[in-house]
Amino acid sequence: MPRTRFALRTVPLVAAALLALALAACTPMDSAGGGGGDAGVGDTSSEGTDGSTGGELMVLPGTGTYAIPADIPYGGYQLHGEPAEQPAGCTWAILDADGAASFEDQGAYVFITDIPEAVTFETSGCPDWEQFE
Repeated sequence: MPRTRFALRTVPLVAAALLALALAACTPMDSAGGGGGDAGVGDTSSEGTDGSTGGELMVLPGTGTYAIPADIPYGGYQLHGEPAEQPAGCTWAILDADGAASFEDQGAYVFITDIPEAVTFETSGCPDWEQFE
């Protein structure tokens, strides 16, 4: 019988220990992930853990030349203020290694994707570009 009392007294301790372990496993941990490959080019508009899509979101000046993906991470970008169309005087292009445009001036949105031909994103006279994905 003393053995039964001892076992009943340890049940709450075991339950408390298991609860503590379960709660510790659910606690968010800080990530030591790196930056978003922005190389000091743009500001981040929201904090994330790894700089990838859904992580840090970039804001790029509307005039500049950015290496893909070193300066501008892959993702979708829109002109600040979400204009319905590309403003007058605003030009942009995704360039290959020879400087030829793969895509250019196709509106207020641009998608930077992992394609071998895409080497540089060049923009001039535009509002800031905001990453949205």
